[in-house]
Amino acid sequence: ASPAITPTPSMTAMQQQTLADLQSKSGADFDKAYMAAQVNAHQMTLDALKAYAASGEAPSLKSFAGGLVPTVTAHLNMAKAL
Repeated sequence: ASPAITPTPSMTAMQQQTLADLQSKSGADFDKAYMAAQVNAHQMTLDALKAYAASGEAPSLKSFAGGLVPTVTAHLNMAKAL
């Protein structure tokens, strides 16, 4: 496919910290932390999609990013409502 993109094969420091935080919790504390992590992850994804749709370099990826904005927005709103 064009353009070729190679994903990062490891988690970021933030992702590792989130995982460690979740692994240390259980029950209601886990549920609360998991939902907060989902809201945060969806917000970060939405911000990245909007930024790329506005100023990305590859036209096909700009279009793809822009097309995902409504879906990720809906998912973010659902996560916030839980």
